[in-house]
Amino acid sequence: MRAFVSSLICLLIGYIGIRSITLLTTKIKEFETIKGHSLATGLFVGGFFVYAGLVVYGSMVNPFFLSQSVTIGSYFNLQRLLVVIISFFVSLFFGGLFYYIFAKLKPFGVDLDDVNKQPVSIGVFLFCYEVFLGLIMLASLTLPIG
Repeated sequence: MRAFVSSLICLLIGYIGIRSITLLTTKIKEFETIKGHSLATGLFVGGFFVYAGLVVYGSMVNPFFLSQSVTIGSYFNLQRLLVVIISFFVSLFFGGLFYYIFAKLKPFGVDLDDVNKQPVSIGVFLFCYEVFLGLIMLASLTLPIG
């Protein structure tokens, strides 16, 4: 039960992360473009499965709850939750920073907004962000504290 509740909290954070990245990448129309395209949608859903697997594993190893019961209080690991939330904001910061660097500064001469031309490109973009966020969440869940 402890890992289940921890996983649900992390999955909610992932949902918020995906919604937030769509707000940060204003010139990329993620969900409007992949809608109706099976491969792009499959990549998006597959990325979320990878994300879910990473956070479920991290929650099994180190859940937010320290006792066998799911109660808020001295048995709830607020430090762990705080690390996860801070890691989430760090991932948003780096996601926005990478978008700015690749879309605005074009260090490699590539326009990131070109992913709008193909739905599969957006599916790959979302897949990669979900894996990126999942790895950050896994690290924050398994990071030794104390």
